[in-house]
Amino acid sequence: MENLNAQTNTQSNLPEGVKVRLDQGNLTGDIAFSADGMQLAVACDIGVWVYDVDSGLGLNLLVEHREYVRCVAYSPDGSAIASGSIDNTVVLWDAIGGSPTAVLAGHTDAVRSVAFSADGATVASGSPDGTVRLWDTNTGKAKNTLAGHADSIRCVKYSPDGSTLAAGTGDDTIILWDAATGRHKATLEGHTHIVDSIAYSTDGAVLVSGSIDGTVRLWNTDSRKLISTLTGHSGYVWGVAYAPDGKTVASGGNDNTIRLWDVEEVIKSGLQTPPTRTLTGHTGSVRNVAYSPDGSVLASGSDDHTVLIWDLT
Repeated sequence: MENLNAQTNTQSNLPEGVKVRLDQGNLTGDIAFSADGMQLAVACDIGVWVYDVDSGLGLNLLVEHREYVRCVAYSPDGSAIASGSIDNTVVLWDAIGGSPTAVLAGHTDAVRSVAFSADGATVASGSPDGTVRLWDTNTGKAKNTLAGHADSIRCVKYSPDGSTLAAGTGDDTIILWDAATGRHKATLEGHTHIVDSIAYSTDGAVLVSGSIDGTVRLWNTDSRKLISTLTGHSGYVWGVAYAPDGKTVASGGNDNTIRLWDVEEVIKSGLQTPPTRTLTGHTGSVRNVAYSPDGSVLASGSDDHTVLIWDLT
């Protein structure tokens, strides 16, 4: 009865548009949907919480790291989870059973971001040590280390076709590498402060970036030119996410809001437009945003130590 009452209290007095609130543990990093959109992994101070998205119930707590968890990602097929911590390691998990399958050590500073390749065979990890390390998910062995282009790596993402690995940096730039060879392809310049979050459109044609300079920027991945700069947050932009249908970008900032942008119209017109919708309900900075695979809900993680699941239908 105590657990039932706690669950009822958690789901009472929800902000408008919110279907579920998740609040077990102190949020310390990323959030990530499973491939089927049924579960959400949340990086916390004591491990990785895995939640049922519909009910908000905690299904599992993954504990292996020695310090708090900074980042988390699901493999494309949903069978594995990768987490990175300030203990400088990446842990691979069996997403079904919840047991660790490998501990990947090599970084000399905290692991701030992890991302799986499109085929799930490689996981990339980025760190303030200035490197992106590529790991074989089957063997747990290091495959390559990408370095020499930034003092600090803040976020990493693979392009949908797996050919490019992008990284947002503490040098205010976005670096693009050939994912297969590790060759430096390009550096995107335009932000005036740390690039804390990046995301690709589903077709890979556009890369979106969010920065502590308070802007959201759209980049053409073919020409590698800036498409548009979106302003609206009154402060840092911590997290960005691209809707699966390619029409909308979500951004979270330290003004405690989530902004939704009609980027389809921005790309067509080339003009800057204000956000089409602002979601309010958090009482702390919104650090992370993530769309479910079908785009019907949006998850947002905040310094108020809650994750809110927003109904977008």
